[in-house]
Amino acid sequence: MMRCDVAVIGGGFSGSMVTAQLARRGRSGIFVCVFEDGTIGQGAAYGTLHREHLLNTRARAMSAFPDDPDHFVRWLGPRAGPDDFVSRRLYGVYVAEIARAALERPRFSIINGRVVAASRQARGFELRTASGARFLARTVVLATGNREPDNDFLPPAMVCHPGYVGNPWRFNYERVGGHVLLVGSGLTALDVLVGLEASGHRGAVHVVSRHGRFPETHAERLTPFDGVPALDASDARTLLRSFRRNVSEAKQRGVDWRAVVDAVRPEGEKLWKRLNGPERRRFDRHLRAVWERHRHRAPQQVDAVRERYRKSGRLFVHAGRVTDFRAGTVQIDPAQGQPVTLHCDWIVNCTGPGRGRRLLEEPLFADLHRAGLLTPEALGLGLRVDVDNAAIGAGGEAVRGLWAVGPLARGSRFEATAVPELRIMAEATATQALEMLERDAPEAAEPPNYFYVAMPVGDLSHMVAALPASVSMP
Repeated sequence: MMRCDVAVIGGGFSGSMVTAQLARRGRSGIFVCVFEDGTIGQGAAYGTLHREHLLNTRARAMSAFPDDPDHFVRWLGPRAGPDDFVSRRLYGVYVAEIARAALERPRFSIINGRVVAASRQARGFELRTASGARFLARTVVLATGNREPDNDFLPPAMVCHPGYVGNPWRFNYERVGGHVLLVGSGLTALDVLVGLEASGHRGAVHVVSRHGRFPETHAERLTPFDGVPALDASDARTLLRSFRRNVSEAKQRGVDWRAVVDAVRPEGEKLWKRLNGPERRRFDRHLRAVWERHRHRAPQQVDAVRERYRKSGRLFVHAGRVTDFRAGTVQIDPAQGQPVTLHCDWIVNCTGPGRGRRLLEEPLFADLHRAGLLTPEALGLGLRVDVDNAAIGAGGEAVRGLWAVGPLARGSRFEATAVPELRIMAEATATQALEMLERDAPEAAEPPNYFYVAMPVGDLSHMVAALPASVSMP
């Protein structure tokens, strides 16, 4: 059995950043294993097959390191400016190179495998991969990233249809022709439209969502809000009213509403903590979609694709829900009016990352849950974690040596999917793990006595036409 000090389960953005922070801050001799059965650094967001897919945030806000805000812009060099919306594939190369630099450190290893079982042991956690290999880790960081969109609300016949796309982020839209139905109208739907147009699609696209509204767009230039909005979070309705009041007052001073949203973002976690359980549930049901539509805005060049589809008469938007599907024919019950029946050759689930309701059906999380080492968050969005990202066990206490970062912490954290929050979570978690290892006067971890074939973190030529210069750890 191979031993390690820290096991990082997941090699997407969150797992890569935890690994990078361990490399930056850890003492020499620490042994770290990263478990990833895909390509390192290429999570759901950055593993797209289409270079036309763009980041939804300007380059200047996308540094991987909280203490080095210009790191990504320096890495880009002359290829893009700080105010540009960069290709997500290119950003994936950036993340992968940071991970590669960390993994070049002695005693940092990548295991090309998926962890399917875990149990608590006297000296840490025993992990087992799908191939049967066993590892003993003194500490574990869960960073498995975004789940595929939920589909349990769709007719089973639709999910079984040969044209159903359940993972919209890693699909090649060059295969798609004819009439397309997009279920969901958020950023993922805009990404699909971009992929379709880039692939030469000429058919009609129907979009169905509860309200039939697309994300707002970024402004070309934005004057920052000069202060912190004073919001009342005594309950969800009062919070909404106070936010609208701040937007109205800002508008009277010539300040765009986007600046108010951006000013609220750093306060989001505090506001979320002030809401009690029922009010969080109310916010999640009635206001989260509204907030995300305004908070996670689309670049204007992305929204321009939607506009071109609309002007060509090939985009149809339905506010309602799918109620039936038979032999390629879908029925949509609108919020108002009569049911709509239409034929579609392809169906793409664009409802966004799965909400975690079925997380405990996965073997790894089922093991940890049965052992009382983790518990689901009350809204069904993710796992319960404390302020230091430590998993909360069945007894309501933090589990020593076990952390959950990234989308797994949704619900416990108000924001747990965007880079500005994820990089802070990664830094804090790595710091906590290292402090625990230092306090425990560790035994020397045994170096591996066998090796796995790791994924090709050094060969990223398939992602961009020309590789950028190597990343150095700041």
